[in-house]
Formats: sequence, C-alpha cells, structure tokens
Amino acid sequence: MDFEMQEQIAAFRYGLIAPIVSRQSPMLPGELKHLLEEIASRTYTIPGSHRTTVSTRTLERYIANYRRAGWEGLKPKPRPATNRTSIPLSVLQAAIDLRKERPERSVEQIIFLLEQGSITAPGSIAPSTLARHLRKAGVSRQELLHNATPQKGRRRFEASDVHEIWQSDFQHTLYLPDPTHPGKRKKAILFAIMDDYSRLIVHAEFYWDEKLPRLEDSLKKAILRYGIPEQFYCDNGAAFSSHHLLRICGKLGIRLSHSRAFRPQGRGKIERFFRFIDTSFKPEAYNLIERGDIQGLAQLNNALTAWLDGYYHIRKHGGTGQTPLARATASKRTMKRVPISELTDIFLWEENRKVDKTGCVHVFGNIYEVPCELSGEKVKLRFDPFDLSVIQVWFDGKRFPDAIPLDLHRSVHKRVKTKPSESIQEIEPSPGEVNTGELSFFHLAEEKQREGWKSIPLTFAPKPDESRGDEDGN
Repeated sequence: MDFEMQEQIAAFRYGLIAPIVSRQSPMLPGELKHLLEEIASRTYTIPGSHRTTVSTRTLERYIANYRRAGWEGLKPKPRPATNRTSIPLSVLQAAIDLRKERPERSVEQIIFLLEQGSITAPGSIAPSTLARHLRKAGVSRQELLHNATPQKGRRRFEASDVHEIWQSDFQHTLYLPDPTHPGKRKKAILFAIMDDYSRLIVHAEFYWDEKLPRLEDSLKKAILRYGIPEQFYCDNGAAFSSHHLLRICGKLGIRLSHSRAFRPQGRGKIERFFRFIDTSFKPEAYNLIERGDIQGLAQLNNALTAWLDGYYHIRKHGGTGQTPLARATASKRTMKRVPISELTDIFLWEENRKVDKTGCVHVFGNIYEVPCELSGEKVKLRFDPFDLSVIQVWFDGKRFPDAIPLDLHRSVHKRVKTKPSESIQEIEPSPGEVNTGELSFFHLAEEKQREGWKSIPLTFAPKPDESRGDEDGN
C-alpha cells in the first residue's frame, strides 16, 4: 500500500473518531457508548475497502491507536501489493447504467445482472473492484441517494461554549494599489476565523491570494493566541479540502468539518460578518486608500486590527445581545495548548522522494544531500514552505540529519508566492468620493482600543513579607 493510500485511510479513520478524540470537556456517563453506536450506525465510503460500515469495536481500536501513536497510529500496517483487475469499458458503462437506473442496487446485484445478461463472464469481476470504479465515476449508491433526497428545513445552531467551534472563510474584499504595477490595483483577500459561540474574530488578515499557506498562517496565529479549538468548520474550497490541513487537525486533535457543497447557510455567522465588513469596514478603508493613507497590506491589516478591537469586538452583537469580547471572556473554559516548537513542527509540509545512488534528492528544482545510508530509499522530507534551505529527513519513523543544500535555485515554495499578474485591475477615477477631512474612523477605533487596554487592571507578583524576614533575622 502506497503512502497516499495510507494517508487517505488515516484521514478517514480520524474523521470517524474526531468527535470523540477532539473533545476537551469530560463526557457524561454513557455518552461515549452513545457516540460510538451512532457513528457505527451510519454507512460510509471507506478508502480501499468495499465495506460500508464500521463496528464499535473497530472504532474503539482506532481511538486507542490514535491516543497511543497519534496520526501515525491510524495508518494501516503495510500489506503485500496485489494486482487489481481491470474492467472493460463496455462492461463498466453497463454497470453505471444499471446503477443510475436504480440507485438502491448493491454492487452484488449489479454483478448478478451483468452475469445473467451475458455481459460479462461469471466470476470475472470482484465486488471491491466494481465498487471502486463506480465511486470514481461518481455513481456510488450513497452519492446518488443523497442527491435524490429532497431538501428539508434547517434549524439554527450555536456552540455551547467559547472556542468549541471556529468558522472560517475567505472574502474578496477590496482593491489596493499594486506594489509592482504603478497605475493598477490588486485584489486584497480577507481570511477570517470566527468563534461560533461569542462571534469573536480569533484572527483575521488580508493576503494577496487564498491559497493553503494563508489559511495555515492565520490558523497558527489563532491557536498561538487562544489555544486549540475542538472543531474547525469551513467550506469545501481547495485550501480547506487539502490533505495537509486534515493532517494538521489530526495531529492537534481538532475535528475538521466542511459545510455541504452549494449550501452556504451552514456558515451563516461568518457570512454575516463579511456583510458587516462590506458595510462598515470597506467604505472607511476605501476612503483612506483614495487619500493615500493606506497603500499596502501592512497598513490595511493595521486598520483591520484597529476596527476589530476598537469597534467590532466591543459592539453589542444583534444575535447574542452581548459584545463578542464580553461573551468570550465570561467563559471559564480552559483551553488546550501546545508548545510553539511542537506547533511549528506540526505545520511543516511533507513530500516523499527517492534518494538517488549519489545520496541526493531533487525537490522543487533544488538538489540536497542526505546521509549515504539512505541511497535507494524513499524518504519523507518535512519543511517550511517559506524557507527551503532547511529540510528535515525522515525514514521509517526515524529522523536523520537535515538535508544539505547543494544547489538552491528556489528558497521559497512557489505556492506561497503570489503571481504579480493575479487580481489586478486598472485604477479608475472615483468621482463623488467624499473627503471627510482629518476625521478617520480607524484612528478613532484605535484610540478606543487603547482606552480598553487602560481599563484592564495590572497585576504583579506579591512582594516578599518583609516583616517575616525581620523575624528570621535577615
């Protein structure tokens, strides 16, 4: 079994047990048994298997393996590779037509119809092989039955405490002067993470793109400040659906969940926040952009921070009746945290490469030297995409000395850079723009933020008891 399939299976198994292992509050008597039975009662599309259900005993084994060895404990043990039987296209098309005709038909029923109809020879198709091809063609029984289910009404949901659930999403917010193309503008994209219970923005930042490294950057900053949430809720975009994000959540014990495709209602809170950004923050930002007071991402993010802490967080929210800051600080919840060194290591990217006979590996156009005893082996490389000069070398679960750069053409991964031509438009004059003079909304919000800091009492460590020292003769 190759590395990719092992990762997919580990991701599936973690998705099953995430509601249990990501739980940071103690469970009530009998709650664990109820959760296991509920998870086991559902049907799934299991990677590398024709089975559709998982027993409670298997779930208990997954939980034990995860708590013992983390993400690696969820990977299956290597097995000898087996040859996969291919299916002729005409036979596969007939199977697809039979499934579409009656989505309730099982794989065994479809094989029976193919054999009895003399479309294929008896015993020539394995159920697991046909099931895999049907899933790849998008006609699995689960998918077809789900699409045929009529939509039902939805009910509002809210987490029961602060930092139980974080919602996140990107927004194409506004345009800034392009730093590399004078006379043109470049799109600034906002990424925000909101606490579901308090509506507190645990982190928000503008970037030039909406790729995975921007999501990782914001998530890491939010965790460093507030701790590890139980659940990270997002949409099905490319950045959110990456296997790397799932691995990060698995190692941190976070339950990663996605809203259903084409159903943004599940992310209503973060979407409402973006609408407030459009009506409150965006006009004020454009005012300063036209005046030349905001010309880059750093200045824009400073204005965003002032707006959040000096206005949004201390403004009463219409849904909760409290300010986000007051609702969040009223909780007595103790957050789970990890050391910064461990957190940095968890966010490293991973690539697999085979070491050539000279003890070198080629990665992203660069050449690195690794220990000679790894020649001919397939090693795992772990690295920070913002610094390709340092790459960790792992083999068979053991870390070896870091790779030595021999030919470093690229010091930064191409995915963390934004192409200069992206999100650019011509600057057009904006007639009717009102100049409000010296009055700046963000300046006033920043002053409000500083006033809030003054209201926070300072505490100091208690002084030694001088009188007691005198009694001791010191």
